[in-house]
Amino acid sequence: MTLAPSDIVERFNRIRRDTPDRPLVYLPASRTTITAHDLSQLAALQRTQLIALGVGHDDLILTVTGNRAASLSLWLACRQLGIALMPVDVGTPPAELQSLANRFGGRIAIVATGSPLESLGHNTPFPEELSAVAIAGVTPKPDLYRGAAALKLTSGSTGLPKATFTLESQLVDDSLHITEAMGIRRDDRQLAVIPLSHAYGLGNLAIPVLVQGTAIVLREAFVPQQVLADGQSYDVRVFPGVPFMFAHLAANVDGAWWPRGLDTLISAGAPLQPATASAFAEKFGIKIHSFYGTSETGGIAFDDSPDLDSEPTVGRAMPGVTIALRPEDGAPGDGGRVHVASTAVSSGYAGSTCAAGDGFVDGGFLTGDLGRFDSRCRLVLTGRASSFINVAGKKVQPEEVEQVLRTMPGIDDVRVLGAADAARGQQVVACIVARDAIAAADVRHFCSTRLATHKVPRSVVRLSYIPLTERGKTDRAKLEALVREQLTGSAGTGVL
Repeated sequence: MTLAPSDIVERFNRIRRDTPDRPLVYLPASRTTITAHDLSQLAALQRTQLIALGVGHDDLILTVTGNRAASLSLWLACRQLGIALMPVDVGTPPAELQSLANRFGGRIAIVATGSPLESLGHNTPFPEELSAVAIAGVTPKPDLYRGAAALKLTSGSTGLPKATFTLESQLVDDSLHITEAMGIRRDDRQLAVIPLSHAYGLGNLAIPVLVQGTAIVLREAFVPQQVLADGQSYDVRVFPGVPFMFAHLAANVDGAWWPRGLDTLISAGAPLQPATASAFAEKFGIKIHSFYGTSETGGIAFDDSPDLDSEPTVGRAMPGVTIALRPEDGAPGDGGRVHVASTAVSSGYAGSTCAAGDGFVDGGFLTGDLGRFDSRCRLVLTGRASSFINVAGKKVQPEEVEQVLRTMPGIDDVRVLGAADAARGQQVVACIVARDAIAAADVRHFCSTRLATHKVPRSVVRLSYIPLTERGKTDRAKLEALVREQLTGSAGTGVL
């Protein structure tokens, strides 16, 4: 089989040919710099090893490599060989990786040397302190991934995670949309602390390195003091993060210490609350810009306005992206369910027939998000189509209750979800993080003056923190487990 030329490889080869000594990856932990020539050499070593392992275009490789330069060169090696990659988050347990390998037919995983994941099969040394694991008992399923560049995992907040069938052209177009919308230039440096395994890190950080030559300062994880030091030492201008990172910085960092050139801050992965944006702007004099996207669509909208708004918005459609609002039960009267069309939208889910229920319809993707446009044609997200709480036949949107509770004095964070109720089907449960004790009756009274009766929380659970995933999203499974545990003993009669 003759492989089609790779756009990613050709774009990178131009960077390497024209500027071989161009720094692409800064590694502060080891005080080393990876140039275009270095990355090319590493990709060649990885390609040779993959060929020796007998891996080809009918294989899928699962990568659990974390934030390291070898993750980037592996994209080059696999694009040269026509191999599809499935990036998987660091910390994934062996049983979960085995399940993913079985479901999607990935017989080879590239993991960190010494990782518990090496127990899944025979190990072969791989460049840069990695191991290639031949996962036991896996049968390749090339019909699921042949022709794809990436199978991007969805968050899997409900049921088994799905994986997008994403072409190389869709990865490249997404990156081009992002860099144009956000003004990320070739000579910029970006702080890379979000996972490169996530669609956000892939589109905003990894692919721009390879196709545009935009350098990254790469860290394994978010450590607040390192953000400041790296921003100053490496003259970083762009910082893609998630809301909890900015909330932590606003609460714990002296405003005078902020690096002078670090002025393009991007937040995605979860809604950025107005209180966080305001606190950050007040302390550092910098606006955080909201970015909205999904694994299925790539980037959708970006708020490039310099102004802080009282109503949270994710901005306007990105270049090359069309947003339409489809009628949906429970959507605001002037809004609907968000449908996205662009050349960056994935072709479907791996192994799916792309039926209407999958969301890939009408030349795009129908997300699970509800929204409306404001007077300046910016998208305001108002909730999820699938997250309604059904209270005695009446639907409650959790986000509406959360917005009200975030205005209650003393509450620092809140999530609202539904729990089983013998009499009404479901009840509304408010999970709050508060500085001081707050009585459940006070929470209910506050809501009763601002919400319809069926929307008022029946149970209030006090937590020390809201559990989050590595990607900065609410960990729904852990949150629901905490709620079940506490409600079992208290019947929701007070704040615990």
